Amino acid sequence: MTSIVDIDAHYFEYGTLGHMAQYLDEDDPWRKRFAQYDDPDLANPQLFPKSTGDRKLFGRISRDDDLDLHDAEDIPRVMDYLGVDDVVVISQRVLAFGVMDADDKRASKFANMYVEYMIEEVVDPDEGIYTLLPAPYHDPEATVDLIERVADEPGIVGVCIITGGAEPPLGNRKYEPIYAAAERADLPVVFHTGGAGLDSFQSSGYEKFIETHTLGFLTSNASQLTSVVIQGIPKKFPDLDILFVESGLFYVPMLMHRLDAEYMKRPSEVPFLDKRPSEYMKEIYYGTQPLEYQDEQHLEWVIRMMGGPDRLLWASDYPHWDYDPPKVIEDLSFLSRAEKDRVLGGNAREVFGL
Repeated sequence: MTSIVDIDAHYFEYGTLGHMAQYLDEDDPWRKRFAQYDDPDLANPQLFPKSTGDRKLFGRISRDDDLDLHDAEDIPRVMDYLGVDDVVVISQRVLAFGVMDADDKRASKFANMYVEYMIEEVVDPDEGIYTLLPAPYHDPEATVDLIERVADEPGIVGVCIITGGAEPPLGNRKYEPIYAAAERADLPVVFHTGGAGLDSFQSSGYEKFIETHTLGFLTSNASQLTSVVIQGIPKKFPDLDILFVESGLFYVPMLMHRLDAEYMKRPSEVPFLDKRPSEYMKEIYYGTQPLEYQDEQHLEWVIRMMGGPDRLLWASDYPHWDYDPPKVIEDLSFLSRAEKDRVLGGNAREVFGL
């Protein structure tokens, strides 16, 4: 029987900022700032900027299978609904990290109190419920401290870095202490995309959400994947598992061919690389959602060019309107039973040590 792992789940919004504030020290001035936001509205626009636009397009897109999600007790209900055995829960609020420009400690304070909250009230390995440590990558030292403090907690199975908006790009040497700490702790680094809002898109003037939703998640991951590979992060940290999620799959072979073509013209710029960029990219893992499955033959070619099903981890992204149920993998005729089992759960168990 197939054991299914959902590696990108947003099943509920993990309590309010006001509730999580109790996990900061009583004399921490940020505790009072967070405590006033006891509204379950996940955006909290007064403190956290919105990272995306209206995904339901002002009511024009809806789902008749949305479950009413409020707190941690709802997670097993969603797992049962989707047929999931284990789940890696990712904070929706952490997507705002990519659009935080102020030089303050919102990201690091949130990351610390969120992790404590999740450990105390949400994660339950016995029930198959895990989470990722949201990395406040703006402050590498704070991220390293957080990794070292909670890496041994059984419910923490990886480090999450938001790709939308990170400057300098994430292959920069500034972030190497984060990758070194994750490698030491044997925690994979999950690069989660962001940045698809119509009003907050990187280029102004687009008129339709379909334009920025098509480009935003794609360009965020593609730009950071380029930086990570060309700056040699897989070479410098060979024992670090790297995973890029929520941009589909078709962009990966395109980027492989583009980078290889550039590399062959100017290898002197990256003398520390000892093989083509595409070969490093075949050592990276990729989340499947949103799977582009309109043409099975093309999808089969794409997956083979990426290195095969062993590089893929199924993700639902539930309850977002474009989520993928496990059926999208089960229905692929070109995958064998063993390959489907690996994509739906086997690869994730190896990467996250479940």
